[in-house]
Amino acid sequence: MGGHQGLLWGQAWEKTVARRLAGELARSVGVGQGGTEGAGDFQGEAERAAHVPGSAEVRVEPSDGSEAMSWEEALDALYTDGVLVMHHGRVVYERYSGCMSPERLHGAMSVTKSLTGLLGEILVAEGALNEEALVGELVPELEGSAFGDATLRQVMDMTSALAFSEDYSDPNAEVWAHARAGSPLPPPEGYRGPRSYMEYLQGVEKQGTHGEAFGYKTVNADALGWVLARATGNSVAELLSERIWSRIGAEREAYYTVDSVGTPFAGGGFNATLRDLGRLGQMLLDGGRVGSEQVVPPRAIESIRQGGDREAFKAAGYAMLEGWSYRGMWWVSHDEHGAYAARGVHGQTLWIDPRADMVIVRFASHPLAANAASDPVALPAYRAVAEYVMAHDETPLLGPEWVIEDIAGEGIIDSSHATLQFWRDGRFGGSASCNRVMGSYESEGEQLTMSPAGTTRRACVPALENQERKLLKLLSQVESFRIDESGALILMTSEGSTIVARR
Repeated sequence: MGGHQGLLWGQAWEKTVARRLAGELARSVGVGQGGTEGAGDFQGEAERAAHVPGSAEVRVEPSDGSEAMSWEEALDALYTDGVLVMHHGRVVYERYSGCMSPERLHGAMSVTKSLTGLLGEILVAEGALNEEALVGELVPELEGSAFGDATLRQVMDMTSALAFSEDYSDPNAEVWAHARAGSPLPPPEGYRGPRSYMEYLQGVEKQGTHGEAFGYKTVNADALGWVLARATGNSVAELLSERIWSRIGAEREAYYTVDSVGTPFAGGGFNATLRDLGRLGQMLLDGGRVGSEQVVPPRAIESIRQGGDREAFKAAGYAMLEGWSYRGMWWVSHDEHGAYAARGVHGQTLWIDPRADMVIVRFASHPLAANAASDPVALPAYRAVAEYVMAHDETPLLGPEWVIEDIAGEGIIDSSHATLQFWRDGRFGGSASCNRVMGSYESEGEQLTMSPAGTTRRACVPALENQERKLLKLLSQVESFRIDESGALILMTSEGSTIVARR
């Protein structure tokens, strides 16, 4: 199906990897869009939040010691085609360059892997796949390859031991043979190699011991895609459309490039608009929910956010990603913000920062494929925007949950876990210790009123039951709040009692 806007993937791309990545698809399969309601608030420019990161307000300090720059100077230095920033579910910054526009699709490159990994985590969370099963048992055609005796989790976390080089600067690296196998274009004269991704995977050889070290290899995503297709009877494109894309309110269809037999490229063939990828990121930030619908099981997101084996990741030698790990084909920072990301060559990024309640999507065409060329500027830039939106937050109640540490000056029982979370649609919820609580709230400035909370009816030991009753009574009496210099949330009742919580 030619004529769709997106990424050209094939022999022409191999010759000019630095071309702008918003072009024409050579061959593709579609991922259907959803309705008008979905994740995130994409209002008109005049209605957007007032505090927009601008060139004069957000300063970026590159980690390589180069000169500080503005946010917009950083975007230019990173060859950015388009960027979107969402805070508390609202678009606060959006910029397009060159041929990009809100309607135009862009190649997501290896961000695709994270979508494939997300689908894998969903099936594992639902019990449809066993993460400890051997790939050769799940897909018998791969039994004789390097994947045969690797577990599904090792493939998903890329700790499988494969003889496969991802070095784009090496013309003899296996990544180029893999690209030729997956090209939908006619092969060059005399070519006798594999003609599809599945055919290529069956010839991948083992090198080392599975589970010992992280090794970023695209073929893991293709193998996972095959596992997903075998388990569900649907391709990754069909599965993504059914399970996610049709349920997040996407404005446009997305597309996967395919090989000569029609297999979607699970490791790098996804194409979408900036805003729709932002919707997907917002859904993940919201715990897998879009409105009242649970799109992704919370366990799947929790699995990704916990990260993978940090020692195994350390062995790979990513100098700019010290302390990071890789889990379910997502890059996990383990920083104090809990940030995690989907990343693709030439600068493609979906950045999720739970602490700042922020999503950044960036499409780019950096002339160098490896993100090591972008990271010294890009990673500090994302953090600088996070710090800015947090410092200028007009709705500080929103975002990650607050953990209650004091009720009416009496502390809390050590074994209890009481929390509160406020959502932008006027709902609040959390845990009163034994039971979940839910209700509605209204706020203006520092004024806050909360409805009497509804609860589940799980039995508690007497001490916890008394604490819950006290908490619920005080919540219904709250009339104002403030956040002190230490970042603590202090809820104040009409009678002068307080509830103190922190993130």
